Amino acid sequence: MTFIASLRRHPAASLSLVVTVLAMIATPLFPRGENERQLLANVVVLGLLGVGVFSARAAYGARAVVAAGSVMVFTFGVELLGSRTGFPFGEYDYTTALSPRLGGVPLLVSCAWAAITLIVHGMFDFTLRSALPRVLLMAGSITAWDVFLDPQMVGEGYWQWEASSLAFRGIPLVNYAGWIVTALVTSAMVVALCNRASLVPRTYEAVNIPIVAYAVLAVLSSIGFVFFFDDVVVAFVGATAMGCCLWIALALRTRFSGAKA
Repeated sequence: MTFIASLRRHPAASLSLVVTVLAMIATPLFPRGENERQLLANVVVLGLLGVGVFSARAAYGARAVVAAGSVMVFTFGVELLGSRTGFPFGEYDYTTALSPRLGGVPLLVSCAWAAITLIVHGMFDFTLRSALPRVLLMAGSITAWDVFLDPQMVGEGYWQWEASSLAFRGIPLVNYAGWIVTALVTSAMVVALCNRASLVPRTYEAVNIPIVAYAVLAVLSSIGFVFFFDDVVVAFVGATAMGCCLWIALALRTRFSGAKA
């Protein structure tokens, strides 16, 4: 089943991906700090969430919705703890730019965690039989996305960090350690809930869509930082990190397809 055929067979996930792409392209066309840019941030994240949920639901049914909700609840708790104590991401504060908020934490942040976890789960589903290496690869791929995400969101004024001597483009390195730990938990949750015993018959092609979504994120984010956000270092490091994760997923998927044949 080709990627194009997969997109045609799953219109809800495909439409969500198209909406995400259009919103990402439109974002730098508006001035920073304007309402249009904040609205587009919501569209991008909710579009990604649609990609993750709809593609996972095609493969796992209602368990995908439960997985998304579980990740959102867990990560909201982590973000609430982090913004108040500095653990596990380091010292940071959310601004009032994104809404709605609960306890000072934008609910969109938990949606982003659920979206990327489900997308990455789709990337590495049907690649390795053992759950542990899949969880490790998922956590690395989720954290790779944050190489782009945090610098962009700080630039947009959605949150701000305390100065740190050990930082990447102003983002404390401890933040990435916190992402890996959190992503390990969210990945394990989704792998446990969306296990192969619960697979809906004849829906393997649905997991092709998350690979396309992850590739789109990597490409558009790289272009954005080169031409609009004026940081080629983030573009290079982010493209390398996400590109390596994508290459691993494709290589493992090819091996799986060959073994299946």
